[in-house]
Amino acid sequence: MKTLGHIGAFLIVAALLGAGPKTDAYAQEVVAVLSSELRPYLEAYEGFEEKMGRPVPSVNLNAGRPEIGRNTRVVVAFGSKAVIEDYPEHVALVYCMAPGAEIETSDRQMPIVAVHMLPEPQIVVARLKFIQPALKRLAVLWILGAMDGYVEQLRQAAAKIGVELLVEHLDSAADLPNRLRALAGAGVDALWVPPDPLLINAQNFAVLKDFSWANDAPLYVPTAGLVESGGVASVGTSFRQIGQTAAAVTLRVLQGQNVAAAVYPKRAETTLNTAAAARTGLNISAQILQEMDRVLP
Repeated sequence: MKTLGHIGAFLIVAALLGAGPKTDAYAQEVVAVLSSELRPYLEAYEGFEEKMGRPVPSVNLNAGRPEIGRNTRVVVAFGSKAVIEDYPEHVALVYCMAPGAEIETSDRQMPIVAVHMLPEPQIVVARLKFIQPALKRLAVLWILGAMDGYVEQLRQAAAKIGVELLVEHLDSAADLPNRLRALAGAGVDALWVPPDPLLINAQNFAVLKDFSWANDAPLYVPTAGLVESGGVASVGTSFRQIGQTAAAVTLRVLQGQNVAAAVYPKRAETTLNTAAAARTGLNISAQILQEMDRVLP
C-alpha cells in the first residue's frame, strides 16, 4: 500500500525547474523524477548529477507525469509525490526525501532502495553527547510511523553511551502540549525531533522551542534550517549529500551489485546556534565550536 507523506517546514525554499523533461529522457538508462520545484529537491538533484559524473534527464511532476521507456533501468525519485508514481516493473527505484512514503515491494523483482534523510543513529547520538556532555535523558518526539525503526536504533545507540531515550510517540500533533507538560517533571536534559512532516510545522516548532527555553532542555533538530529558526543544534546531512548518496546507490545498481534496502548518507553535518544554546543554559566550549561544521551566533 502506498501512502503519501508531506515534506514539512524543512522544505521551505522554492526554485524553478525547467518546463518539462529533457528531450532524451525516455531513452536514458537513468531518469530522475522530482516531486516539485522546491529548492531542496533541486539541490539534491544537482548533487546526484555531480556524483553520477554525467547529465541525468529529469522530469518535474508539476509539468506532467513521467513516461519511462524500455531502455530505462533506474528511476531516482526525489520526494513523496515522485515515489508513489507507478513505475514499470523492469526498473529499479532509488528514492529520497520522502519520510512518509511506504511502498509495496512484494511484486517487484528489481531493487527498491530508500536513502535516509538522517545520518546513522549512532552518529547522531554521539554528536549530541559531544555537544552536551552532561546529557543523560533525551526525549524523542515524533508521529510518523515510518520513523519507528530509526528511533529504536537511536535508543540502542544511546544506551551504549549512557544516554536514556524517553520515547514519546504521539498519536497526533494535538498530543504535543500535554506530552511536553508531562516531560517538564521528568528530568529531561534535551529534546530531539526527527524530520517528521506530521509534527514539524511553524506552530509546533514554536511550542517545542518555548518548552526548550523554559526548561533549560536544548532542542535538537534534523536540519540546519530549523537551527536558524531557534533549535540548538542539528546533526543531519545536506540535500546535496542525499543526492550524492542516491547516485552512489544508482551506480551500484547499474553495475549489478547488491544494495541494501535502506542507505544512510556517509557524511554528517553539525550546525550549532550559540544564542539558542545560551537560552537553554548550555555552555559551549571552544573545542566544541571548533568541531562544528557551521556555527550561528
